[in-house]
Amino acid sequence: MVNSSQDLDVGLAPSLRSVRSGGLVIRKYGGSSLATPGMVSDVATEVAALTEAGDRVVVVVSAMGDTTDKLIALAAEFAEPPLPRELDQLMATGEQAAAAVLALALAERGVGAVSLSGDQAGIEVSGEPGAGTIVRVDPDRILARLRDVQVVVVAGFQGRDANGELVTLGRGGSDTTAVALAAALGGSECEILTDVHGVRTADPRIVPDTRPVRTISYDAMVELAGLGARVLHPRSVELARRHGIAVHVKHSSIAGPSTVVTAKEPPMEGAPRVIGIAHERDVRLVRVQVSASGPDHYARVLTSLAAHGVKPDNLSWPDPGELRFTVRGSEPLGVPIAALAMDLGARSTVLDELGSVSVIGTALLDPPGCLPELLRIIADQRVTVPAMTTSQSRLTAVIPADAVDTTVRALHDSFGLSEDRT
Repeated sequence: MVNSSQDLDVGLAPSLRSVRSGGLVIRKYGGSSLATPGMVSDVATEVAALTEAGDRVVVVVSAMGDTTDKLIALAAEFAEPPLPRELDQLMATGEQAAAAVLALALAERGVGAVSLSGDQAGIEVSGEPGAGTIVRVDPDRILARLRDVQVVVVAGFQGRDANGELVTLGRGGSDTTAVALAAALGGSECEILTDVHGVRTADPRIVPDTRPVRTISYDAMVELAGLGARVLHPRSVELARRHGIAVHVKHSSIAGPSTVVTAKEPPMEGAPRVIGIAHERDVRLVRVQVSASGPDHYARVLTSLAAHGVKPDNLSWPDPGELRFTVRGSEPLGVPIAALAMDLGARSTVLDELGSVSVIGTALLDPPGCLPELLRIIADQRVTVPAMTTSQSRLTAVIPADAVDTTVRALHDSFGLSEDRT
């Protein structure tokens, strides 16, 4: 992520005043909003309308539609698994193509526009292929272009490292690109345009009568995003919080309600408030038994897992010598667990076909508390709960995967989230 405000903000205000007669708009379009040539044309028309008021616009784009999936499948035709560096080179072309065709569509409408790769936009990253993080943005490159054109279209999801290598940012990378550019250019807000009307109280594919969350704090949004809500990636929200960027999430083509993610917090004291229900479908519970217990030995277990790319959630050690955690995603665990057994003499079991449901809000453990209601709903569903994590901002229960949908609907109804909330 951006490593300091000093890298991003020094000397920006005079530069911005010299390139704009109206305002500066920073906007990101997701791949679902650019899935077809017709949709790209619609986006170009919308962006062109912004320039009519004198605004200068920086647009960040994801790859069109399912382009990224197709590129990954193409790589698999030649190597399995593909070399990470070469896969990055290939995947980055999806965003670059989207940026170029949008710039072409804008030019056809008489709007001065230029497309830039992440490197050309001054985005410096570090990390391994497919998992890069933004460490610095040189805003002068975009500012120089904005003096000549009205719109700069930036390929999201990518940057260049200190060795000159192209590195992609991993899932949610385009959201993070947009927020980083807003911070670098001295903006106070960033728009994320997608195929939904803002952040919802639950997944509308499960709960038809969800409602938009009109305003949500950074903390609550990080919890929602980290526990299954796909509208924003947690990294982008963390970056927005660090630099005080208000993030507006709205539908890219249909007028309607939207969500603003800001620093606004609930009162210091007050009744528990449930904001939304998040869920995951692909969760596994791992139980590791080791010959010794204690934080130092558990630290060795976690270090060994991290070396094999395993990211544990919901850590607990209910009994001496036993460590429990969940893992999200479908990546095979056989090699990491076998290595753990070899390195530490540990025994492990993995429970599959699990999911999770999470109640997100504020003061959730304060009296009367929301945990009893969560437990009641789970009991009504007659499902087992092999693991649970609680805090003031979230209550997460691991349950069988086939019970996730009914439990989400029951929780949404029980906490009254079908009523419109602001």
